[in-house]
Amino acid sequence: MALFKRADLKAKGLTDDQIEYLMTESNRALASDYSPKSDIEAQIAAATKAAQATDYTQTEEYKALTSRASKADQLEAYMTKDFEGVKKPYLDIVWEKLDHGEKHKPYGEQIAELRGALPDLFAAEKTEEEQPTKPQFGAPTTGNMPTGDKKTRLDDIWFGKKG
Repeated sequence: MALFKRADLKAKGLTDDQIEYLMTESNRALASDYSPKSDIEAQIAAATKAAQATDYTQTEEYKALTSRASKADQLEAYMTKDFEGVKKPYLDIVWEKLDHGEKHKPYGEQIAELRGALPDLFAAEKTEEEQPTKPQFGAPTTGNMPTGDKKTRLDDIWFGKKG
């Protein structure tokens, strides 16, 4: 695609030599950035083949991403019974000390080992007596319903006679 048209340059009053010089220089500038389509297609094919040959699971970036458990896994684990005894400020510290590899021991076992090694990170275990019981509202749930006065005859109920 030319930058100029010969007829437009002629209308501006340029001579044939000047027009030829401008056309040559503009074509030279265009040609310096030009790459044949076949060369570009060959480069694309070579890059595609190289990318397909690379096993992305062996790259350092992939290993770094998969070696750590995700934040969602971490938050989900905090809600399990395994993390109940961990003091709240130390949840992240305990999480960092756990093994998260593909074939890791269950978190409960790992936390039990950590409890022995780092007791300050864990709350003291409660005894049976210290365990909270179910909340109780109103009267105790043991016993029977209140019975009131037991009157079996109609005249006792109607007239309120005693005995």
